[in-house]
Amino acid sequence: MVLVEILQKQDRMQSIRISGHAQYADAGQDLVCAGVSSIGIGALNALDEIFSSDVRVEQRKNKILIKVLKDSDTLQTTLRFLLYQLETMVEVYPQYIQIKKDEV
Repeated sequence: MVLVEILQKQDRMQSIRISGHAQYADAGQDLVCAGVSSIGIGALNALDEIFSSDVRVEQRKNKILIKVLKDSDTLQTTLRFLLYQLETMVEVYPQYIQIKKDEV
């Protein structure tokens, strides 16, 4: 299962971690993993380009991490866009993706 963990403070995202495997299909055939990866990597590229000094981004095997360093409304809008895309995937594939939100 793909796990999306969001840490937020007063409804403002502080970090997003995406990890795991969907196991929807065999490696190389897994459309759910491919979709989540595309959403995540696209977000990393945009955040690195637009908010390079405001976020720390990491991409390792099976893990994406986004950590807010300097918050802004524009950054939160961008992070919400990422979250909306992932929530859409959850609507279609709820048994393969879970989104967990925690307050810090």
